[in-house]
Formats: sequence, structure tokens, C-alpha cells
Amino acid sequence: MIGVKRAVNPQLQMAGDGSGKADLTSLETLLRENPDNKFLVTLLSRENQHELCVIGRKFKNLMIFGCWWFMNNPSVIEEITRERIELLGLSVIPQHSDARILDQLVYKWIHSRQIIADVLVEKYQTLLDVGWTLTSSEVERDVNNLFGGNFDRFLNGN
Repeated sequence: MIGVKRAVNPQLQMAGDGSGKADLTSLETLLRENPDNKFLVTLLSRENQHELCVIGRKFKNLMIFGCWWFMNNPSVIEEITRERIELLGLSVIPQHSDARILDQLVYKWIHSRQIIADVLVEKYQTLLDVGWTLTSSEVERDVNNLFGGNFDRFLNGN
């Protein structure tokens, strides 16, 4: 999880962290020099997301996941989910939980699931509009991959 600026406001203690754009050169180097190691990465800055997707296209040992902290706003989740699917297809983990308390997990998944579903419906509609025949088993496969299969495959090297 890259991009946090610790203790921007120390008076807020654990709630005092902020976000900042990260230099992803070190990530590229880490991925390039360690091709047999696998890295799960999410970023805190909205401004870094496109660059992360491009890096994700270049390195098979990188799995991009979730929308972290300040990225966890419905409008931003939608933007990032669309961008990732457009650049990387369905080879990402669209959301994760970094919740410290159960309430965060509940609200995060309620809006995230709906946003992910809406993005998928739009993308499937685009395929249907150009003549693709879509089956329910393909949709089920894609959803299963997004919500667990991609992670399992990444870890197991398949």
C-alpha cells in the first residue's frame, strides 16, 4: 500500500495520515529485479492510478488490488475500476478490505459491489452491441475471478 504520508496532522494520532503522489520508479525496479517474487499493490493517490495500470501491463509479478483509504469514495472507486478494467481487463482484484472496524467493511462492500456490477454491465453491453454472444457461465466466471479467482491464480502461478 503505497502513497501514505504519515502524521500529516499528529494531533489526530492514527487518523492524522494523509496522501501524496508516489514515485513508482522504485516499484518498477523491484518488479524488474525480482521476477520470481509476487507483489500485491494498491496506491493511495488518485494521480498514480494510470501509471500503476501501465506498470501492471508490463509485469506479470504484479497484482493490482482495491481502493485504499481516501480512494474509497464511490465516484473514485467507479473511475478507478473502469480505468483498471479498460487497461488490464478482468485481471485485477477490484476491491479489498483494509477496514479497522466492522462498520467500515459493511459500507465499503455495499457501494463497491454495486459499482463493480455497474461497470461490468456497461462493459458487457458494449460487447453485446458489437455482436458478442455472452453466456451466463462467462459472467459467472468473470465475477468469480474478480472476487477470488484472480488472487488464487496469482498466488499459485497459473
